Amino acid sequence: MVLLFTLIAWTAVAQENYEIRKIKFEGNDTIPEETLLEGMILHPTNYFEKKFGQKEPSLYSSELIQTDIERLTKLYQRMGFLDAQVKMLEPEIDDKKEKVELTFKINEGEAFRIDSITYSIGGSGVDFNADSVLSLLREQLYLTKGKRFVDDELGSDVSTIKNEFKNYGYAYARADYKITPKPKERLADIEYIVQPGPKSYFGATSIDGNKHVSEKYIRKQLQYKEGDEYNSSLLDDTRKDMYKLQLFSILSFQPQTTKDQTPNIPVKIYVDEAPRFTSKFGVGYGTEDKIRAFTNLTYKGLWGGARRVNLQLKHSALTPYEINFSYIQPQLFSSDVSLTLNPFFSRIKEPGYDIRDMGLNVKFSQEFTDDLSGYVSYYFEKVKNYEIDSTYLTSGETDIPYNKSGILLSTLFDNSDPKFSPTKGLNISLAYKLNGYIFGGDFNYSRVWTDIRNYQDLDKLVLATRLMIGAIHSGDSDKFIPVEDRFYAGGSNSIRGWQRSELGPLRDDGTPRGGSSAIQASVELRIPLVWKLSVVSFMDFGNVWEQELHYRLNDLAWATGGGIRLETPIGPIRFDVGVPVWNEKRSAEFFLSVGQAF
Repeated sequence: MVLLFTLIAWTAVAQENYEIRKIKFEGNDTIPEETLLEGMILHPTNYFEKKFGQKEPSLYSSELIQTDIERLTKLYQRMGFLDAQVKMLEPEIDDKKEKVELTFKINEGEAFRIDSITYSIGGSGVDFNADSVLSLLREQLYLTKGKRFVDDELGSDVSTIKNEFKNYGYAYARADYKITPKPKERLADIEYIVQPGPKSYFGATSIDGNKHVSEKYIRKQLQYKEGDEYNSSLLDDTRKDMYKLQLFSILSFQPQTTKDQTPNIPVKIYVDEAPRFTSKFGVGYGTEDKIRAFTNLTYKGLWGGARRVNLQLKHSALTPYEINFSYIQPQLFSSDVSLTLNPFFSRIKEPGYDIRDMGLNVKFSQEFTDDLSGYVSYYFEKVKNYEIDSTYLTSGETDIPYNKSGILLSTLFDNSDPKFSPTKGLNISLAYKLNGYIFGGDFNYSRVWTDIRNYQDLDKLVLATRLMIGAIHSGDSDKFIPVEDRFYAGGSNSIRGWQRSELGPLRDDGTPRGGSSAIQASVELRIPLVWKLSVVSFMDFGNVWEQELHYRLNDLAWATGGGIRLETPIGPIRFDVGVPVWNEKRSAEFFLSVGQAF
């Protein structure tokens, strides 16, 4: 018996300081593995993370394992599983490599759920309809009847209740809660207790830290004035709108409440101005645009306000030169409307055309909400077509140079996040272009298209989908559409079984002609590997048709493939291989680029 005890103790000591290769969980039906690992001290480390990510491995420690068992138990309790039990099973030990795999077995038990929610408002002098406010609050709260009790959501709901009262003039509002558990039924009642305090009003506002931006201009941005009923949301809205001006790197709004709860609340604003002149430079390489480079220069605070000017220079194989100058006037009619004047000059060499384009855009933009924006733009362009072999061009394409004049209307809904490489959310754009007719120019046509992108977080995976549909209608007898406004398909951001623009109508010499009708769609599964590496598997399909409003589903071209991504601060570096499906004449295509395909 003593010998057996000695052997068990020796085994436990022998695996101390072994490297933890893997951590597994059993019985975690409710809480995902990622969340559990984030709550632990110990963490698994593989070869790539150690080699390329410089990540130090965790070493086996009986003391730390016991600490992690306690942490996991408390995590489950905060999630409403008050009777949860966690234990570690026998570890899998590799003495030769001095590595160990851990398995934690979890018995979640039955979660506590919310049975009822009530409110108690203390004090006197509340001069608004508390019932209507509480009714609105119920729509904002995480915890509702029947939901599982979660500590963090309770804390968030308490803050929401307190802040809502502060939006109705009660700067000193406090909120607390009382929980009444019902162990037998696995239920809990919540009572929120609110102390509004005295009615409050905005006092004087002081401003500090500004150097170039005048105090007068800053005061024009304030959405409140001294003597107004206190409303904390007005401070938040003012700060948000001022950040949009791009004049400030730090904005701090500090209501000066007092212990004796004086009704007049002075506000102290501290600002740290952003650099007035900024410059960005970059170079890169891609299989389509080859070597590319850009320069971006911006000057802010022009003529003492929020006006700014921007100069952008670009070069690549697809765009040998592009010069864009922009004058931006924020807050033209209101805080969410801006004006942009944009003269430009560029040379564009696509597989289907070679043009020089110069002109002017006059754009009015508006942000309707944080996720919804739109703009209307008038444009005038003078285009010269450099196609050398006009034998293969239509009669319209030989009419060079030519003028374009019209309007472009666009709206965008985008709640996808994060922006460079979304893992969740929706991105929907809809645009309409009307060229010629009452606006003049050499051709009359309209162009409409929509692009819908959806991102779903599937635990560790991301399912990304995209659908683009477009149509062009010509009002001229020859049905000519300028080559740069036609639809094209194929390439690194399109149907990846074809090179750029080569899917769809072709001229006699094999160059892309483009078309007036288009469908493009993609389904992509993004799978993280290790460190900053991930892989994708995709299916693309679509085509372009020369005729107007002509979509033949039997003509859809299909491609499948995969790729690898390396996350960087400017977006993922992407390598994709696309293989045409049901097309024996074509071989695989390879693409190297920056940024997700969509």
